[in-house]
Amino acid sequence: GVNDQVEHAVELAELLHEWGRGHHVNLIPFNPIEGSDYQRPYKKAVLAFAGALESHKITTSIRQTRGLDASAACGQLRNEFQKSPLRIDSSNSSSESDIAVAS
Repeated sequence: GVNDQVEHAVELAELLHEWGRGHHVNLIPFNPIEGSDYQRPYKKAVLAFAGALESHKITTSIRQTRGLDASAACGQLRNEFQKSPLRIDSSNSSSESDIAVAS
């Protein structure tokens, strides 16, 4: 519901045509992850988006979904023990002994 509507696809196609020819768009549906307000689009919406691009002569691929069971795909890799990114205190210089690593 953020950027998966047909009108978004038409806008994208128009932008790509302004930049020349030979573009290929890989559509990668969002994998739902805990703590995110974003939701995975319905298959029908993805197909309509791809169809709109293709009708505007933009070659399009829909990537196969992988990583749903691990909350991982397209930069969304997470693990269950780390819910937020590690932070480094800029006031202290760190050494290897300051860094904890889970195994």
